[in-house]
Amino acid sequence: QPAQACGTAPESALELKQIGHCPSISHLTQVTMVPLGHLAKGATLEDLLETCIQSFDLEGNAYQNNHLLKIILAMHQFIISSADMLQKVIDLYLNALESKSSMLCVKICYFVRYWITEFWVMFKMDSKLSTTMEEFQELVKANGEELHCRLIDTTQINSRDWSRKLTQRVKTNTSKKRKVSLLFDHLEPEELSDHLTYLEFKSFRRISFSDYQNYIVNSCVKENPTMERSIALCNGISQWVQLMVLSRPTPQLRAEVFIKFIHVAQKLHQLQNFNTLMAVIGGLCHSSISRLKETSSCVPHDVIK
Repeated sequence: QPAQACGTAPESALELKQIGHCPSISHLTQVTMVPLGHLAKGATLEDLLETCIQSFDLEGNAYQNNHLLKIILAMHQFIISSADMLQKVIDLYLNALESKSSMLCVKICYFVRYWITEFWVMFKMDSKLSTTMEEFQELVKANGEELHCRLIDTTQINSRDWSRKLTQRVKTNTSKKRKVSLLFDHLEPEELSDHLTYLEFKSFRRISFSDYQNYIVNSCVKENPTMERSIALCNGISQWVQLMVLSRPTPQLRAEVFIKFIHVAQKLHQLQNFNTLMAVIGGLCHSSISRLKETSSCVPHDVIK
């Protein structure tokens, strides 16, 4: 179906929020305007695929910017599964073979190579997409196109060191115990909030669009390791806050830690790091701390307010 233009969006451009590399949460996004040209009034999926394929030259270089390519590859799963979209690409490849259009064939392979390179996690995590990809590879091999075979090769995906780190699952019970410290007593609230925000940023930037979509569709984080790690970080910070307060032997010392975390929370709010902010507040509001009446009596009224 033709895409319906949103009344509040510009007709000739598409807005895309991109993640930057600044560790301050308040500066993580910037808006990029992507010209849509003849697609501005609406387009079918076939039109979008054709635009993506034709955006490559015969040497594999994308014309102008590649924002539209990334948007379509990132967002298509709301409309069609990745395996079904790849099947449409395969059909286009077969049609190009029948019409003996070698130029179109190589452009299709460049498009698939771009998909593999930029969104390799899809091919690693989606079994149906991987199966369809294998069928495409067999088809290309049967037609004896060596260049095309090299372009759509997926054997390097599993050899990426950083892919293993990204998909490594959180192990709740580990045989090795590690000592980790944020140097609580030696850091001022502003420094501590900066460190916590950097940890949050490192976790946040690993979460892909597909991870969010899988969470929405399945309503759980099962088989979604990046989301699991993000949640584990949040829960870990909350438990750490509780431990820092409860580890002090006297009500006065516990109150000092409580006050310090209130100041950390204020700094996190200024940094717009709301996820860690809620983790800290959740720790301070836990029943194990809220029932400490003597500690509460040592906290100034303005801090409690």
